Amino acid sequence: MAHRKPLRRVVTGHDDEGHAVILSDDQDAPNSFASAAIPGFGASVVWFTPAGAVDHVTDEDPAPAGRQFNFPAAGETLVRVADFPPDSVYPKDGGETIFDEIGGHEEREAGTTHSADKHFWFHRTDSIDYAVVLEGEITLLVDDGEATLRSGDVAVQRATAHAWSNRTNTTARVLFVLAGTDPISPEQIAAKRTDSKVQGSA
Repeated sequence: MAHRKPLRRVVTGHDDEGHAVILSDDQDAPNSFASAAIPGFGASVVWFTPAGAVDHVTDEDPAPAGRQFNFPAAGETLVRVADFPPDSVYPKDGGETIFDEIGGHEEREAGTTHSADKHFWFHRTDSIDYAVVLEGEITLLVDDGEATLRSGDVAVQRATAHAWSNRTNTTARVLFVLAGTDPISPEQIAAKRTDSKVQGSA
């Protein structure tokens, strides 16, 4: 399995006279990670915004090398490009290894309620995620169902338990835009859906 290829990142900004400029052009996004345990697995955090007003004034890089990111909290956004190697290269304890490396054991536990351990990538976050397949093919699994996505396809993931399965023999590269949302559990969602239907039939 080849090493993770670089991800070019271009960031715009303004000079002191208000002119739009190219602030940086990195041949590889500085906040990049390549797994030491899973060949070909890795990700780059391209940009991050905290909750509240977005900073268009300073030249500060919110995703510098070395800064640790997990999943966004309510009001935060995160742009991440992830490389998923074939499922066949993951170790037997793939889930433990992945979530050790990315710091997501809480999200992993939240995603296993109804999935019956059918894939090691299952996790759940309080966020709405827009996933665009840039290269390759990957299958999105949820508790009940799946969809295979290819280059150019888009998935909208709405705080659901889910996993990413690469059943091919080549790496898939996926762009994620994650927006943190207020916490709500699947049980709370189910209760609200039921209440809405009861009120609608009354």
